[in-house]
Order: sequence, then C-alpha cells, then structure tokens
Amino acid sequence: MNKLSMFSRRGFIAAATAVAVSTAAFGAMDAKAAEIDEIHFVIPGGAGGGWDGTARGTGEALTKSGLVGTASYENMSGGGGGKAIAYMIEAADRLDNTLMVNSTPIIVRSLTGVFPQSFRDLTPIAAVVAEYAAFAVPADSPYQSFTDVVDAVKADPSSVKFGGGSVRGGMDHIVAAYAVQQGGGDAKQVKYIPYDAGGKAIAGLLSGETEVLSTGLGELLELAKAGQVRILAVTSKEQ
Repeated sequence: MNKLSMFSRRGFIAAATAVAVSTAAFGAMDAKAAEIDEIHFVIPGGAGGGWDGTARGTGEALTKSGLVGTASYENMSGGGGGKAIAYMIEAADRLDNTLMVNSTPIIVRSLTGVFPQSFRDLTPIAAVVAEYAAFAVPADSPYQSFTDVVDAVKADPSSVKFGGGSVRGGMDHIVAAYAVQQGGGDAKQVKYIPYDAGGKAIAGLLSGETEVLSTGLGELLELAKAGQVRILAVTSKEQ
C-alpha cells in the first residue's frame, strides 16, 4: 500500500451560534446530564457517508452512556454541505440542542467563497474523528498500486474516473487531484465524479461507474476485509 504524506481529514461537530446553550450543557454534562433529554444531528450529506456514520456513532455513544436521552438524525444534502450550513445559521434561534457534523470541507469551501456564510459563523464544540484519506479500487482492478493509477492518468486522463462522496472542489476531489500531482501528473486532468455521500460513491465504484474511490479510510476497512476492494494508498506518513 502506498503512503501519501498529506493532511488528515479531521471531523468535528459544529453548532450554530444559538446552540451556545447546547455548548454550555455539554461542558457541564457530568453535573446536568439528566437535563439533556434529546439532541438532534443535522448531517450535510446522504446516508452511508462519513458524516452520517460519525453523527450516528456519536449519538449512539451518548445515548448508551446515559448522557443523552434520545438522539435523532436528519440528512440534509445539497450544495456540498451548503444547504445544511445555511440552515444551521439562518434557523439558529429555533435549533436548541441541534448539532451539525462536518469536517475540513467546511473550512476549505468557506475560504474559496463557495458558501455565502463562513465557518466562523459556527461554533465548533467537539473533535470526534481524525481520519486519513485513502484510495481504493475494486478487488479485480488491474491497478496494483497508486503509481499505476497515476501512470494511467498521465497516459490518458479520460481512462481513469475517480469517485468520491463530496462535490467537485470538495475534499475527496482535492485529495485525488493533489495525490496525482504529487505523483507527477496534472491535477487539472483528474476526472472526478461526485456522489451524495460515501455510500453512493462506494456503490459507484463497485458497479464500475468509476475506477478509483477517494474517501476516508474508515469507510473502506470493512469492504477491504470482505475482499470487495483493495486499498492502494492512504495519506498517512506510516503504513
């Protein structure tokens, strides 16, 4: 497996300004756990993706521990996360105990002006995931290493389609383009197919719509163990 020394995909839960009450409640959770009857997670992508898994895993942990009574979830796809972010900010006054799970893309896309709002309009309250990005191919793919993928892109960019669970210009796309560039290829020549969250991106890979999947390592481990995919590279310094 190749190692690509880049940056980790760091997940964090961000809440709108009006959820400062929830922030305070979480800070005093040990003393006032009984007061948190319910929390609601807004997930800015479809089911089966990394954000979806993070939200549901966090909610399950909180409810099983007894710190929270119940947890509910709302998938809100659109605009590469922009729809959910706008909802959190614009409806802040009525979103008590509502949290949104997000990660690096909220910063990248805010800085590039994709969102009219800024990540500074949200309040990060907890870091719950630190994950590396990874590249995978179907088990029967002719590509045996990420070097093979880069060589194929150099020879014929249209022959290699990368898939990912984020929009063009999102993290999965950026990671793929940067990795190809690091291998000596042209980042602008990377053909990227966006899907609504990781679940659909995985389905696209297994159905043959794409040749390579760019996503979080955690989304690939079980598939790799089941023999459905092979992980060619991760963005860690060490394997």
